[in-house]
Amino acid sequence: MRQRAIGMTVLTLAAGLWLAPAFAQSSDPPAATSPAKPAKPVRPPPAAKSPGGYYIEFRAARIGLYGHSYVAYGRLDRQGNAETTTYADLHPVGNYAVMAIGHFVPVPANTEWDPEVLDLPIAHKYRVKLNDSQYDNLLAAVKRANADTAYWNAVTNNCNHYVGQLAEAVGLRVPMAFHLSMGFIPDLQEMNEASSPPMATPAQPAKPTSKKPAPKPADPTSSLPATDASAR
Repeated sequence: MRQRAIGMTVLTLAAGLWLAPAFAQSSDPPAATSPAKPAKPVRPPPAAKSPGGYYIEFRAARIGLYGHSYVAYGRLDRQGNAETTTYADLHPVGNYAVMAIGHFVPVPANTEWDPEVLDLPIAHKYRVKLNDSQYDNLLAAVKRANADTAYWNAVTNNCNHYVGQLAEAVGLRVPMAFHLSMGFIPDLQEMNEASSPPMATPAQPAKPTSKKPAPKPADPTSSLPATDASAR
């Protein structure tokens, strides 16, 4: 009995060892998980375009003997009115004494907008409507001009020079910068409006002339003398 019990135990252990590898081999391996793909960066939506377009307005303010040139620019609404307005100019840093010195030697300058300029009466203004491309060029030109403001000088780098750079950026012709500001802006307008040829008046079609029909040729027999049929 004892030997029989030992034999049964050995058979049971052997069967267990045989079933364990068989069960392990029949089990399906876990499915391999693919690495998660990185999410694509979300592109920012394009900037909304102005429904009415854009504009730049060149202004000449009355101050001192020759005035001051500056610009206003921004978006237009559907009715063509200014929806947003940003101002830009170049001016010397300091008081009128510094400006007087700037007529002879360069003096420090900046483009930080002074709201008091808007209190000055406007001698002349000239507005030009811009498309998207022109407006982008204008913004880039403002950035460049603001970065290049090392000095102000009445002859070599004044407010007209600054305004002229912005005018050229949007495709306008520019008069000489050595100019009184109160004359520079009117000349800018006149130069560009004169360079645009007027629209040609369409030629009207010629009116058809009523021709009288040509007279029929005369019957040659009508010119012969009449004969008496009874004389034949």
